[in-house]
Amino acid sequence: MALTNSKNRTGVGRSAFARMQYIHAMIKAGKYPNVPRLAEELEVSTRAIQRDVEKMRDLMRAPIIYSHIHKGYYYADDNFNIPKIRMTQGELIAIFLGKKVLAQFKGHPYEKEIRSAYTKIQVLFPENELIDYDVIEQTVTFAVDDIRGDEQKVLGYYQILQEAIKANRTVYADYFSINSKCRSDRLIDPYHLRCQKGTWYCIGFCHNRKEIRVFALDRFYDLNLTDQSFKKDNNFNIKKYFAHSFNLERGSQPKEVTIAFDRNAARLVRERRWHESQKLVEQPDGSIILHLTVSGLNEVKRWAMSFGCHAEILTPDELRLEMSEEIADMLKKYC
Repeated sequence: MALTNSKNRTGVGRSAFARMQYIHAMIKAGKYPNVPRLAEELEVSTRAIQRDVEKMRDLMRAPIIYSHIHKGYYYADDNFNIPKIRMTQGELIAIFLGKKVLAQFKGHPYEKEIRSAYTKIQVLFPENELIDYDVIEQTVTFAVDDIRGDEQKVLGYYQILQEAIKANRTVYADYFSINSKCRSDRLIDPYHLRCQKGTWYCIGFCHNRKEIRVFALDRFYDLNLTDQSFKKDNNFNIKKYFAHSFNLERGSQPKEVTIAFDRNAARLVRERRWHESQKLVEQPDGSIILHLTVSGLNEVKRWAMSFGCHAEILTPDELRLEMSEEIADMLKKYC
């Protein structure tokens, strides 16, 4: 970029990145630029230049020092250079959309960090006048599940558990079990945090049950770090742990499940991969039979019920019986 003492007429002032490149070039050339001079040359306010210098210091780690003798800026380290990132329009749009998706996670533990990271990324690439972000904002939307439970409490519990995982510290919990429908005191060694459909879960070793269990953060009534440390099971692997789960539910042993879907539902089932173990068997009439190997049957039952009369559980017998009883109970409410 050419350096000049005359007023800038190229529109550099419209791009924060271009302004910072200009400031960098002036400093590297030993011109000792200052705020008033830069504001005049780039045809922007002095406050805009001050923000540019602050961003260079904070986000780019630029070692900018003000020289009272030369009345301008210089680098404490002459070897410093601004990171150069060249991005296509598609990449810029992808980053914008990614930020938009993440920003919708209201109450997300990393909500502030997401916004901060995007601000830093924006600083590293020049504004592209050919991309109209307002149009994208109006034409692309994402549906993201809200965080289940009290957002502030869930966030607080998340931070405690994250600290516990990092330090291998056991936590004390007052927890409500949806299965037993009661509260109980527990000691938990947390291994992993997982967000599923807007709900945060902790997977960890329960001292009460002497096994690894799944705990929903919104069902904690109290949660505190203890002074007790633990050694994580080296054999634990989150992918293996949920390998046979349809979503999160785990049973004692994986079981073979077969579900028949008529022609109306078959197309919807074909469009997605519902489980790693699934196998689809096409039928002559356009229907399909889905084969799964899953651990825990309640989630599969609820999923099959979402298709109404278009799905029929064929095996195992226990799941077919549960479905029959569920339908009978529902029928009582409508008859």
